[in-house]
Amino acid sequence: MAKQTKKSTSFPVVTTIGSEYVMLSDSNGLWKKISKSDLLATLGLSNMAAMYDGIFIVCHQKSDNYPRAWRPDQWTAQQNAGEIAEGVLLTEGGRQLLIAPTEADSAGLYWSSSNAAGGAYTTSDRLLAQQDFAGKANTTAILNAFPNDGTSYAPKFCASYSRVNANGNGMTAGRWWLPSLGELFMIFANLKKINYALSLITGADQIPEAYHWSSTEHSAYTAWYLNFSNGYQNTGNKSTGRYRVRPVSAFLY
Repeated sequence: MAKQTKKSTSFPVVTTIGSEYVMLSDSNGLWKKISKSDLLATLGLSNMAAMYDGIFIVCHQKSDNYPRAWRPDQWTAQQNAGEIAEGVLLTEGGRQLLIAPTEADSAGLYWSSSNAAGGAYTTSDRLLAQQDFAGKANTTAILNAFPNDGTSYAPKFCASYSRVNANGNGMTAGRWWLPSLGELFMIFANLKKINYALSLITGADQIPEAYHWSSTEHSAYTAWYLNFSNGYQNTGNKSTGRYRVRPVSAFLY
């Protein structure tokens, strides 16, 4: 007699967990019914959304070209509807910073074509350099000091960066800048949260744990950089040092 195989019915796909329970066994092998809230609390995940407080994904809505800032858990639905992310918005300590979804080639860029003063905020004091949040003004000054430097140099690459919606509106060229050292430290302090948000954006590159140029000058010959691997802060020669470059901007343009 042929063996009969019992076919199971298909199971429903669960996309959310409301008041459902799960069964877990204790150390004695006894089964217990555990509620969702108790399980999340035990795992330390009772408020996942709070882990990403201060992090948003920004786009200019294609329906009206006005900017929106979506929580990471809201973004996938927007992206599936055809919205294009212009960056990850970080809000912290009364400051805000919009981080571009992509950056310069991994080979890195030079800061400038020659060793000369760029007109940006300049200090040899490490602590004062960390307190520089004037990346936009710095970049404008550097572009004026090196008008012939093209996009193969960090400041011009950032100033020329563009990220727009399906209508061509949004964060166009001229609205981005080379971050100051203080702005780089903001990114470094929130790197995992930012990279999580970037992982939700189609075509985005997560920020590597590598050396990144700042727009904060150290001297006529050198500018500050920051290593996103360990927070190592040092200076590089402007015309011979090649480091990673990630444009930044602000929200509500």
